[in-house]
Amino acid sequence: MKLQRRFLLLWAALLIAGCGSGDPAQQESNQIKLGDRSYFLELPAGYQPQQQYKLLLAFHGSGGFSADMQNTANFTRYSDDYIVAYPQAGTTEWNEGCNCNIAHRLGIDDLGFVDALIADVSAKHHIETGEVYAVGFSQGGLFTQNLACNRSSSFKAFAVVAAPMSDQLWQSCAPAQPVSIMMVMGKDDNVLPYNGYTHSNFGLVSATQAITRFATLNSSLPVAQKQTTTNDQVEILSFSNGLQKAELFSIKQGQHQWRFNSFDTSAEILTFFQQLDTPRLPAASKLVQVDDKRFHVRLMGKQHAGPAVVLLAGPNENYHSDSAWFSLLQPVLAEKYRVYSIDRLGNGFSDVAEDVSYRRFANDLAAVLQALDEQQVVVVAMASASISARFFYEKHHQVIDIKAMLLLDPDVTASNALSVYQGYPADWYLANLEALIPHLASGAWNDRTIEKLQAERSHVEQLVGNNPLMDWQYFDLISQQRLLISHQQSRAREIAAYTADLDAYAALSMLTAIPVSVIDTDFEQALIDASPENAELLRLWQQESNNWNQQQAEQANGQYIALSNSDHLVALEQPEKIKAALDWLFAQLQLP
Repeated sequence: MKLQRRFLLLWAALLIAGCGSGDPAQQESNQIKLGDRSYFLELPAGYQPQQQYKLLLAFHGSGGFSADMQNTANFTRYSDDYIVAYPQAGTTEWNEGCNCNIAHRLGIDDLGFVDALIADVSAKHHIETGEVYAVGFSQGGLFTQNLACNRSSSFKAFAVVAAPMSDQLWQSCAPAQPVSIMMVMGKDDNVLPYNGYTHSNFGLVSATQAITRFATLNSSLPVAQKQTTTNDQVEILSFSNGLQKAELFSIKQGQHQWRFNSFDTSAEILTFFQQLDTPRLPAASKLVQVDDKRFHVRLMGKQHAGPAVVLLAGPNENYHSDSAWFSLLQPVLAEKYRVYSIDRLGNGFSDVAEDVSYRRFANDLAAVLQALDEQQVVVVAMASASISARFFYEKHHQVIDIKAMLLLDPDVTASNALSVYQGYPADWYLANLEALIPHLASGAWNDRTIEKLQAERSHVEQLVGNNPLMDWQYFDLISQQRLLISHQQSRAREIAAYTADLDAYAALSMLTAIPVSVIDTDFEQALIDASPENAELLRLWQQESNNWNQQQAEQANGQYIALSNSDHLVALEQPEKIKAALDWLFAQLQLP
């Protein structure tokens, strides 16, 4: 009865899929023999024998046929980039890796058949190196997961439709390398249930458990993105390790089917394959291309006219410096202003580069704003981002109309302050960078980074309290990017370049051509209290900072705003102070 139930379930899957029998003449002409097996091959429109193509293998469900799968998926209708092979199972089912079905008992080597099929197509056509993909529906989807677990080096990515994952494969899955995989499931699937089911011979884990398993095997970042699209009908759960993605698309009221009213499965699969190198972004975010690099930009309050407010992040004591620090400030400001937060290379979802520095970002910022067609801006710069802001004005104010600046605990150019900035750890990173980059690549600092992120999260919770505008999902998604090896290395390179940044910054005079306001917290006091052996130098730094900040504001006809008992992350602790300071600047300049 157990096997009978499994067969009935999977046969029902074939019927629900709505597969047609296809054109018999076309089946005969496109059916390729391979030993005692066969596959249905479809070439793209305008096929050129000397041109290179991607190869896509699409596996039918239980009791199905290769030509039926072609009629269902019809991938070549969506793209001319792929040669598509529709393999035929050796018996009613694929040997899916559960060690529980007919194909397993008959000893059918479907993994070997797939190896031979790829070799056969590659011998007859020009297949791009590393551009082989697999898709499966229903029981063919279960087999596609078997490929992901046991042939990860043969495929670039996988897509599974209407199949969660067998309990046996869930436990044994051990890909040789991380895999990109997409799963599509109807939440009301009663053939291979979305929530899985318990069975001694053929148990299924839930779709969520399945995608989480692949995410774990990929060493993905811990926080998944959760999005709802297409008129609230499609829920997306997306994991990433910075290179590979594991994503589950859950279709509300969807059943055991390939086509959905709210979701074009074939098109979405090809989009997933095409965008493997593009991170899935949070709401309000996008990537802006400048030359060969992409910059992560988050825009809120886009309905507001007037100059754009541009937020530039600076570092905390861990040198973490990205738009996570604006997870509360940006929503607060967006109630009145058009607000951008722009992540430097190696931060947030921006690309990485080896030549990162605050000075470079001044030029990058100008290029990003030009790409966004923003011609008038007010800059809000936190901590060391004041270096970028100052050089941004110095080099680009004739192209971009920079109306005013608001500096939050800016770097100052007084002598004792510079000695603090250029001392440890900046001097250590500069001296050890060459050896540090491969050391970071080994993952040696992963655990300490996790510990710092956990401590930062607790600290930010205390600063923010229960403010309803805080975007915790965004904060977690951005801050966990700091765990990526590439981002750890970018941070090290930027710290090593900091001394030269400061030397160049110190050679510039104070900015007086536009209004500049300064918010000056007393965050230095905590460092003084924690380091009594350096207390004298730190006090001099604090005094010089207070004097420099006040002088900068006065000379630039701005406000000097001193905050006591305040944290360096003032954007999270007291966003209303920043908003009030911006309101003052806009009013002084009579800006809309």
